[in-house]
Amino acid sequence: MKKTKRESDHPTRILITSVAAEVLRELGPAEFRVDDVLQRTDLTPGPVYHHFDNVDDLADSALIATYSRGVGATIESVRVTLASATTFEQFRDGVSQANINYVTDEGLRALRRLRAHTMANAKGRMADRLAVEQQHLTDEYVSVITSAKDKGWVKRNVDPLALAVFIQAYSFGVTIDEVSENHLDAAPWTELTEDPRVGPTVHASSTPHRRPRPPPPQSTC
Repeated sequence: MKKTKRESDHPTRILITSVAAEVLRELGPAEFRVDDVLQRTDLTPGPVYHHFDNVDDLADSALIATYSRGVGATIESVRVTLASATTFEQFRDGVSQANINYVTDEGLRALRRLRAHTMANAKGRMADRLAVEQQHLTDEYVSVITSAKDKGWVKRNVDPLALAVFIQAYSFGVTIDEVSENHLDAAPWTELTEDPRVGPTVHASSTPHRRPRPPPPQSTC
């Protein structure tokens, strides 16, 4: 039952996976049980083991679904920002607000923790499935960044793939703060990449900076 494409869209499988993901978000991977999924879906074990090899396969699929949900939410936020902006300032402010929402949204906190767990424990078939979802997210970022470059909102010399990976590393890195005793505020985290001395990404002009040409030498005659 190995899958190299994105997960099956069979309605029953989607239902089971969705409910299993809810259980994971509420209880965590260590407390995950099939019985909790069955109680919430009113299903018997038969359909579960028809669509999943075993409990581990179901848990892995739920983790991937949770990861995918985070991917989808992120992509939607970025695309809405790009589609609604008509000026660089609107694009910049939209990205800033999306970053603040990402840091402060309680639902996304749980998703980030599960994503970290998934990435840390992905092996074998689960690693293959995770790679498909992660590539989908990176490809979408590259598409949005390329569109922003066409509008002159991202520097021409920035590689879209490199920036896509940088953005994900930056945004996912807030997970580190969540396990600390003292938590940072959203504003300084967002402002860090907006500082022109630090942030390498967006710029209001599509024309790269160039050093001014020196004046022609004056004649001594």
